[in-house]
Amino acid sequence: MGFFETYGKPDDIKADKKLTTEEMLEHGIEQQEKLLNGEEVLNLKGEPIRSWFRDGRFVPSIGIFGLFDGKAIPWKKGTEKAMLEAFKKSYEAGDFASYIKAVDKKREENNAKLAEGRKNIGKKKK
Repeated sequence: MGFFETYGKPDDIKADKKLTTEEMLEHGIEQQEKLLNGEEVLNLKGEPIRSWFRDGRFVPSIGIFGLFDGKAIPWKKGTEKAMLEAFKKSYEAGDFASYIKAVDKKREENNAKLAEGRKNIGKKKK
C-alpha cells in the first residue's frame, strides 16, 4: 500500500481563525482564573501555562507580548483573585485600550516579519 492510499492525498491548508488581541487577552484572563482555582491549564503544546503572578510581580501577557511592555505591577501573595478581578473589570471598562493597541501593532509587525521569512524559505542566497 502506498503513501497516498495510507495517508490520503494533499489537501488545501485552511488557516486557523486568528484571534484578535482582545480575544487573546480575554482567553488569557479565563486561563488565569482557572489557574487560580487550582485547575491545570495547558498550552497548545500540552505544557502548563505560566501564571501572570510570579516573583512578586503581576505580568499579564497577550501571546508572546507583555501587556505592559516589559513592565510589571507588584502584588502580594493572597491578593491574586481580587487583583485579577479588578484587572478584568478595568479591561472591560476600556482602561487598557492604549496598551492593547500597542500589542496589536507589535503583533502586526511580528506577523509581517514571519510572512517575509516564509517567502524567503527555499531561496538561495547569492
